[in-house]
Amino acid sequence: MALVLLLALAQGKLDPAKVDEAVVRGVKHLKPHAAANQQDLELTLLALVHGGVAPVDPAFADGLERALAQELAMTYRVALLAMTLEEVDRLRYQNRIARCAQFLLDSQGENGQWSYGRATTYPSGLPVDSTDPREAGQVVVFEEPKPGAKPAVRQKIKVAQQRVLPAGGDNSNSQYAALGLRACHDAGIVLPAEAVTRAADWWRTSQSPDGGWGYNGNNRAYGSMTVGAIGARAILLHIQGRDWKRDPVLRAGVDWETANFTVTDNPFRTGGHVLYYLYGLERAGMLCEIQKFGPNDWYASGARHLLTLQKPDGSWGPHTDTAFAILFLKRATRSMVESGR
Repeated sequence: MALVLLLALAQGKLDPAKVDEAVVRGVKHLKPHAAANQQDLELTLLALVHGGVAPVDPAFADGLERALAQELAMTYRVALLAMTLEEVDRLRYQNRIARCAQFLLDSQGENGQWSYGRATTYPSGLPVDSTDPREAGQVVVFEEPKPGAKPAVRQKIKVAQQRVLPAGGDNSNSQYAALGLRACHDAGIVLPAEAVTRAADWWRTSQSPDGGWGYNGNNRAYGSMTVGAIGARAILLHIQGRDWKRDPVLRAGVDWETANFTVTDNPFRTGGHVLYYLYGLERAGMLCEIQKFGPNDWYASGARHLLTLQKPDGSWGPHTDTAFAILFLKRATRSMVESGR
């Protein structure tokens, strides 16, 4: 069977059944980490819910309960929690998602970047518990969402930025902050325009002359930062209501990725964080509705490569890499739509 799979991959064929099987094996391996892992719990939960694990699954439910019990801390984790909650039930968890937005907004630097974040306070108007009328026992008729769609948001919550931190940060935290803000936006959280503008402008001013992005705007561009920047810039322009498809900054970034495309390495970051890069590539492709970077079908080539990397135990090595692989294979990122708001 392994020889047949390798021959098929070598011939450039992608069998959807093999992809589904790989995801199932990856999820089976990853699920125990929802109960045992703390440091990357939110990433694990996001991969599991996109991998088909039901929110009522005991392992997932236990992990989510522990994630909700923790104080909001660290940009990565808060952004991933917002993404998970928006995916699971954005009506039930809308207030908690608004708190995620508050943390992210109050952790932004004056140059538009994010670092690892800093504890903040939460106005009394952002209670922890749900305001979903279903939780209060009220009889409310919700429209049945279309297949694959999410329930429409019934109320919006406006969140104000309470502080701006000194300039500083990095483009890794900053791209995840944008992902978190996108989840908040889709959940009906109204974000302050000045914070979104500040973030969008950072990606414009920090772009390298060759069209790519480095870690913090003054070093050499490489793959994972560039694909992450493409996705982040598109998200922020979308929140602003601007036509991201006509943005010259994004076009230059896409041209950079096209010229340096690969799925077997992190371009110009040899041997470093390849699956992290692949998840960023998935986000850039899905958010910007790109099927191919030049002649390169990013999903087909990336999926074929991931199938060759999966280990006998169903993992892709560390559980973070396994989560990134599942998110890529499931094409977990939605394109730039309002998602039933």
